[in-house]
Amino acid sequence: MLSNVTFFLARRYLRAKRSFVSVITVISILGVAVGVLMMIVVSSVMKGFEGEFRKTLIGSEPHILLRPQGEKPTDAKSAADVLTKVRLQPDVLAASSYIGSAMFAEHDGMQSGMDVLGLPEDGAKFYMAKIARHKDQGSLELTPGGVVCADYVAGGLNAHPGDAISVYASTNVTSAVKRFRIASDEQDETKRHAAYEEIKLNPREIKLLGTTRMETAGTYGYVTLETAQQIFGLGEKVSGVLIELKQPGEVKEVIKRFTAAGVIPATWSASLWTDAGDARLAAMSNERVMMWIVLLIIAIVAAFSVMNTTITVTTQKRREIGVLTALGSRQSQIIGIFVSQAAFVGILGTLAGLILSGLVLQYRDEIRMGIAVLSGGSANADSGMFLATIPAQIEPWFIVVTCIGSITFCLLAALPPAWLASRVDPAVALRD
Repeated sequence: MLSNVTFFLARRYLRAKRSFVSVITVISILGVAVGVLMMIVVSSVMKGFEGEFRKTLIGSEPHILLRPQGEKPTDAKSAADVLTKVRLQPDVLAASSYIGSAMFAEHDGMQSGMDVLGLPEDGAKFYMAKIARHKDQGSLELTPGGVVCADYVAGGLNAHPGDAISVYASTNVTSAVKRFRIASDEQDETKRHAAYEEIKLNPREIKLLGTTRMETAGTYGYVTLETAQQIFGLGEKVSGVLIELKQPGEVKEVIKRFTAAGVIPATWSASLWTDAGDARLAAMSNERVMMWIVLLIIAIVAAFSVMNTTITVTTQKRREIGVLTALGSRQSQIIGIFVSQAAFVGILGTLAGLILSGLVLQYRDEIRMGIAVLSGGSANADSGMFLATIPAQIEPWFIVVTCIGSITFCLLAALPPAWLASRVDPAVALRD
């Protein structure tokens, strides 16, 4: 019976005398709703950005590159031995030998550089299928004497698919620079000119097959293994072994297992896909933590609005509190009235915040387009660009924690004014 009276009074105090609900109650509910909305939306979008960046790295970078320490080329037999062991591992999706180095390209009087992956036929089919979604122009099917490069590199060369471009290994440039310095130090003019004549970059002409989007696929160039061996003058040698994993997110644990099982020779080292983005991923995680702190402050501010409502109600109902106390209501019952009121506000605000956050996340791209139109920006982003849409990844556990935390904050915020109200002297309250 007393419990029913407590809830009855709590609901009654939420209403104004001449309307269904008081203005301060609406403000408190909106404050809680906005806090919940901000926490869920911002956290989901931040997690989405992190996930999209991670997915882009996994979809464009080789998961693991194994090569001899010092990055010296190895003979085909040594690479084949390692490759055989790698392919027996249950974590491996695909593996092949590869050549990795840097080369320069020239076309129409323009020059540009790129990191190149030379892949055998079986590895090329699998790897080029992996980056197919990053295709820009032309074909991504590797053929001998052809190259696929980033659109940024092709643009710098003023080249298009089908054009012939001249390429030469970066080591050729290094060698030419050294020989130029030696020739420059030659005192005999005839010998100096003869030395200059011998300096050559030995370019090779290959065909531009197609281009990938730099924003999502990076600046890698791709050629067949045979073509790479010719460009870099490696003969039958290769750089090492390229590995694609079934679970790329577990790459560090996989490397530990490979090392323990003796899959990786002691004189070899491994490069992981995470090496290219570890710093950025760590920075994004730190940004999320800082954002949670900011959102926590927003939630506390929303809780203060509930406290303000409770203080206002306890002040307005001072005489009624005195009457209840004089009639024998216990201190816990008085506190229960105002804590129940805060619970109503917290639950209603949390539900409203959940609904609003769901709507915002569902129509986030439409909201972005509307803001862009109103601000005079571009309403439609290029679908091929990185983050052309706003990513979002909803974490159920975070939503549950947010809802429980929101209601808990409201209850805690109501306790101080409710406790003070329960200690009112009935005689003083009735006399005021």
